[in-house]
Amino acid sequence: DPTGVGDAFRAGFLSGLAWGVSLERAAQVGCMLATLVIETVGTQEYQLRRAHFMDRFTKAYGHEAAADVQAHLA
Repeated sequence: DPTGVGDAFRAGFLSGLAWGVSLERAAQVGCMLATLVIETVGTQEYQLRRAHFMDRFTKAYGHEAAADVQAHLA
């Protein structure tokens, strides 16, 4: 896909699976990564910043979800 969103979702989802989080949580990681990519102009121009990712992830999915993911991003 020309936006890179599909690849971003897959990367996030597969990362979540590798971390051993639930399928729902892995899908949330994929969705958040895809969101950050689609908001960026250009196909390879995004920069993934841990703090920004976690802030957006927490706002979207809540503190419990963030706690499940944060340790894997350290």
